[in-house]
Amino acid sequence: MDVSSPWPFFVINVACLATGWIIVARSRFYRQHVQGLRQGRTGMLDGLRGWLALGVFFQHAMTHWFLHTQGKWDAAASPFYELAGEIGVSLFFMITGFLFWTRVLQSGGKLDARALYLSRVRRIVPMYLVSVFMVLAVVGTMSGFSLRVGLPELARELRAWFSFGFMYAGGVNGVQNAHYIEAVYWTLAYEWVFYLALPFLGLFVRPLAFIALLGVFGLYGLREPVTLSFAFGAVAAVVLRTGALAELLPRSWLGLVPLACLAAVFALPSAFGFAPGALLFVFFVFVVHGNSLFGLLASAGARLLGTVSYSIYLVHCIVLFVVMRIVDAHGPIATIGPLGYWFFAGLAGVLAVLVSAITYRYVEHPFLATSVAPGRQAAAQVVEIRDALDRSETARSAAAPGRSSLLEDGAPGRI
Repeated sequence: MDVSSPWPFFVINVACLATGWIIVARSRFYRQHVQGLRQGRTGMLDGLRGWLALGVFFQHAMTHWFLHTQGKWDAAASPFYELAGEIGVSLFFMITGFLFWTRVLQSGGKLDARALYLSRVRRIVPMYLVSVFMVLAVVGTMSGFSLRVGLPELARELRAWFSFGFMYAGGVNGVQNAHYIEAVYWTLAYEWVFYLALPFLGLFVRPLAFIALLGVFGLYGLREPVTLSFAFGAVAAVVLRTGALAELLPRSWLGLVPLACLAAVFALPSAFGFAPGALLFVFFVFVVHGNSLFGLLASAGARLLGTVSYSIYLVHCIVLFVVMRIVDAHGPIATIGPLGYWFFAGLAGVLAVLVSAITYRYVEHPFLATSVAPGRQAAAQVVEIRDALDRSETARSAAAPGRSSLLEDGAPGRI
């Protein structure tokens, strides 16, 4: 078997999905949590997040293969797995654009910046800090828990690791290429820039201003294609709000359309840019309208993976690094062959899900529970969207019987 074969992708995904299902079945906390998630129009986002985090996991599994066999940190030689990770990042950014532009629409462009930033700190910072300390624990083990550089240099190195990806995190305490232990922080920098800019972007909530804003995103996207995903997510929020496709897209038999668009992205050189972004946008619009993709997004296992997806995103690289280092210490990875490598990569994937279930329960959840009722934390934003949409639809139906109230609503500022 060639190491780039897509078969391990499907087998390991099933193993992780089964792990999620077992956790739900055995844990009262997660059973109640998953049962509390909404099944409506945007509820499928809960099931999507886990698959996206696993896509990034597979990209890094491939980079570790090339690191140990060819001495280079690069998955480009395996386009399928490279694209799996890029698709995950692109759709994560699309989810962010969708959820927070929905907030902009609901507020009429007048966001409560203080509440926004406090919610983002509670959501992002605790698990981020834990992941950094996990990296430092690995570094400490590799360096024998002895100081190998001067304190001023160590402080400079640590500053980068605590910068949320705004600074390049390289070696630490004499351990060179420590960024191999954790390689996802760069995406957090993009997220924070978007959050910081959101109150200003809210000024462009009106239709013509929004079109102008999309033009700016398009121009900037020529330089930073990954940022287009935020714009596509915002457009998806507008499309959902109109209600024009609310009855059509959730139909199960149409699930082949988004899956075909997703598959088409794997034929492109990159998942970042206008063409792949448009294909992923079509896929995403189906999901936010409630299409479960033949049940792939609606199962308890998928929703568990989605609940702990932020933890999976942050810890999978660390778990992969530790597992592969242990394997390599007992025999060079290059000698175990692709089948043996994917066995241990699958083990790392399942272990990452188990670790993430623990970190969500004891790190993420306590901070989310300060503002959201237990069992609904991961779905809080999508629940808010659906509730507002349902209230709006009911009110307008009463005002104009016999007509589709969602089709009538064209003014921005509310759902």
